[in-house]
This record gives sequence, structure tokens and C-alpha cells, in this order.
Amino acid sequence: MRNPPKLAAVAAMLLFVILGLAGAPSAAAASDPCPHRFGASQRLVDANGAVVGEWSVSGLRASAGPVAGYAPAGRLWEADVTVEAVTGTVTPIIPNMYAVSPNGERYQVLWQVASSDGLAPNTLNQGQRSSGKLYFDVTGADPMAVIYAAAGSAPAMMWCCNGDMKMPMSMPRGMSMPMAGGSCCDGPQPCPCCAGMRP
Repeated sequence: MRNPPKLAAVAAMLLFVILGLAGAPSAAAASDPCPHRFGASQRLVDANGAVVGEWSVSGLRASAGPVAGYAPAGRLWEADVTVEAVTGTVTPIIPNMYAVSPNGERYQVLWQVASSDGLAPNTLNQGQRSSGKLYFDVTGADPMAVIYAAAGSAPAMMWCCNGDMKMPMSMPRGMSMPMAGGSCCDGPQPCPCCAGMRP
């Protein structure tokens, strides 16, 4: 007898390897003036537009409870995520999700830890949607963003603007942008905290 969750997990990892070899898919933000705000929808486009998944991440926070069977090395954090297959069939590549601290530390999602409320790696047919939680083991500074990126690459999608930012945000290429309070989506340009990390 076949095990559909195991088959879906194997298919997800196979797709992860294929995407890693073929290069990262491109992302397209919705028309939100702050497309990187938590809760905003962003689209991941692959296969020359034949596969389009719409992602939304919100509620990045310290987790209220433990994940069964996992003892964190640091502090457990979580975020809510929704993925929808807009065009074609979409398999969420969950290992590409990271929580990121203001100084750039990346904490990969605990994709290998089974959780009843975690985002399932099941393939979605066009029009289908899946929601769940992402969990992160935070061993350094508290995260302020969630990104979607292949290992070591620049983010294809990013959600950051989460309340007050009162610490400097280290940007790529040695730039630093101090955030003097207020939402990091407030200011003269959309999403100033993401300016150096935009897809």
C-alpha cells in the first residue's frame, strides 16, 4: 500500500533538487504598495509562466508551545503561511524558507520536523490552497523577516515589515539602514527595510 504523504515529501525534495540545478524561479509581487509587508501575497513564477504559486506569510513570532519530538537548540519561532496554485500544479518547496535577523542571520525552516499544524509539502492542483505554520530554531538574534531562497542565493520572495524596527538592518554589500521606529513599511519609499534584499 502506498503512503501519499511520503510520496509527496519525496516529490517535493526531487523538485527542490531540480530547481536547485535549473536555477531559482522568479517572483512577482502583487500590486500592494508595500509588497514585502507581512500578509501581502507574492507570486513565484516558474517554467516560463506555466507554474505560478502565490505565497503569503504573516505572524512571525516566538512560538507559544513546543513542537512534538523536537528539542530546539535555541528558541522556537513560528509564522503562518498560505500557498495557492494559481497556474499549473505547485509543490511548496518548504526547505527554501528562512527566518532572517536584522544582521542577516538565516534560520532555515524546520521542514524535516513533522507537525500537525505545519505547512504540508503536498502538490497543489491549480486553484487549490494550503495553509499551515513554519517553525524556526532561532539560535541568535530575533528574526524580523521571512524569505524564500535556494541555499546561499538572494531571496526570490521576502516578507519583513513587522511592526517597529529599532535596530540597524544590515544590508548586502556593507550598507546599513537604521530604522528609527515605526513600521519598516512607513517612509518615503515602499519597504525601505527590503531595499537591499529585493528579488
